Amino acid sequence: MEDRSKFARPYGQDGIPGVVNTVTQYKYRSRLRAHHRVAGTTRGGQGPARAFVRAGLVRAAALAGCLSWAVAAHAHLSVWLSHSTHKIRPNTPARARSVIHLFAAHGEYAALQISVRADHPLRVLRIVPTALEDHASAIGRWQMTVYREAFIRTVHPTNVVAPVGLWPDALIPTVDNYYHERRNALPWAVPARFTQSFWIEIYVPRTVSAGRYRGTVAVMIRAHGRVQVRVLRVRLRVLPFAIPATSSLPSSFGFDGAPLSLVFRGHYGRLSNAQLMHLTQLFNIAALKDRIALGGGSGIPAPMHWAHGRLTLNWHEYDKEVRPFMTGCKAAHGARWRMTDVRWLTHVFYHKMPPREQVAYFRAWVRHFRHEHWHVGLYALGVDEPHTPAQFALADRRAAIIRRATHAILPMVTTIHVHRLNLKDFGILCPVINDVDGLNDVNKRPMLGREAKRYHLKLWWYQSCMSHGCWVVGGRSSLGWPSYMIDQPAIYNRIMPWLTWKYKMQGELYYDTDIGFSMGRKNPWKDQYHFGGNGDGTLFYPGLPSVIGGKRDIPIQSIRLMMIRAGYQDYEYLHMASRLYGRRAVLRVIDPAIRSTHSWTKSPRVLRALKWRLAMMIERRLKGGPHG
Repeated sequence: MEDRSKFARPYGQDGIPGVVNTVTQYKYRSRLRAHHRVAGTTRGGQGPARAFVRAGLVRAAALAGCLSWAVAAHAHLSVWLSHSTHKIRPNTPARARSVIHLFAAHGEYAALQISVRADHPLRVLRIVPTALEDHASAIGRWQMTVYREAFIRTVHPTNVVAPVGLWPDALIPTVDNYYHERRNALPWAVPARFTQSFWIEIYVPRTVSAGRYRGTVAVMIRAHGRVQVRVLRVRLRVLPFAIPATSSLPSSFGFDGAPLSLVFRGHYGRLSNAQLMHLTQLFNIAALKDRIALGGGSGIPAPMHWAHGRLTLNWHEYDKEVRPFMTGCKAAHGARWRMTDVRWLTHVFYHKMPPREQVAYFRAWVRHFRHEHWHVGLYALGVDEPHTPAQFALADRRAAIIRRATHAILPMVTTIHVHRLNLKDFGILCPVINDVDGLNDVNKRPMLGREAKRYHLKLWWYQSCMSHGCWVVGGRSSLGWPSYMIDQPAIYNRIMPWLTWKYKMQGELYYDTDIGFSMGRKNPWKDQYHFGGNGDGTLFYPGLPSVIGGKRDIPIQSIRLMMIRAGYQDYEYLHMASRLYGRRAVLRVIDPAIRSTHSWTKSPRVLRALKWRLAMMIERRLKGGPHG
């Protein structure tokens, strides 16, 4: 992989010196270059060059502030900061916020948004964050990524309160995190009276000290033939504890590698197995950085051979694809999968494989995982959402085959109707969230808990189109549920892990993350309306060079994925606080705001306050403070 250090230099080609030179009419250019030649600027280096650049930045900030104020007073240009749990649409009015306060644990991502709006057309040239520093250490620029928020136009609303029009969702990086190629996020033209936002994520390394970090973000804009710079301030409190690299909350979000050939090369047959596998690995890296695990994979089958009463699988391609995610992926800060699915069940259950071969197939999976020393749980979904008596009977038969083969694979079933199943053969019961605690129904979580205890089941759950209306515009009964839809507020995309903790569910299932890549002639950059929801089953965008610039294909994350990551990070605070104080103490904190599956705070500010209170509880206990 290309050496990232050249992108990590605190003051490189696209660093603050370029801003200084523009603002001060090139007054300091020759002097700055001389200092760089004499003293040098290295990764994390100190010395005369760095001191000089800091001084230049202070002068630039002062001059930029004066220049920006003068132009803005005439042209009504606004540049402001926002927290991440807001979706900033083109008609969002300007705000006066030039400083933002964030907090994060070690191993956590913090995020902010920068928005630009003016009464006239403008061009955002560059957005340059500085390192965040306290008295002891620094979080370098190489731990930050700047994205432009791309809009998608909705035509059909997800529910009766979702306005149609442009919504921010795809995040196009200025420089991607896979090949370190420059993409076309910037420069970017912004029309008059249009709010354009940019996203900055900051990863807090485990090596920096806890403390209060300060830095700036310079936004360079050209308008009316003049270049001006706005300097915004970032304050980050790094907490004295860390969250684990691998999520404490298991998950399995569906992914199908087969459609990648459709969107990345135009039609089937253009991607080789090696190319398909590599792209699939990039999507898995992105997902693990967002604290979720993808199930399904590339779709490249493992050749099977039955001879002399024994089933043999060729694991070569599978191992090459999944090994980094079984043992800890360096590109995802060491995160790994906690659970994964048994693949190619179509060959087992739909191609009339004899029962003894089916048993041998599942035993082969367990044998292989043990041989590789992979401590990752296995599950198999035999029947999805059974409804008829025949489907429930089929789910029972398939679970019994798996149990006959091994107890190391957990048969999963997605239903609330436990009385229609032979639960002794299942390992994971996974109902849809709406059936666990409905709007006008009794809370079934206590019943599920009793059955889980009796049959030693794990309890997962999932979202579906029931949360917004399946193939219809959702009405009153579709409001208030957690949602991964584009045209729902950001907090709806974030709240699911809070409810998962409150209801003591042990994992989350989601059916797909790239279904929009395979929906006929639909372009996922322009239309993600599926099953009655905008974005249903599609959390990624295809990062084609023709769309995002650069030379190589990459996955593009959505704001919704970033919100899912934020929610899974929140879960670690809940998990840690409950281990330190007990579950009841944490419930006393969150119950007033997180009441049920369909009744929870819709205020991002309240959610941040809850998380901050949990953080202070954890910090106090780790420092030896009092209980409670």
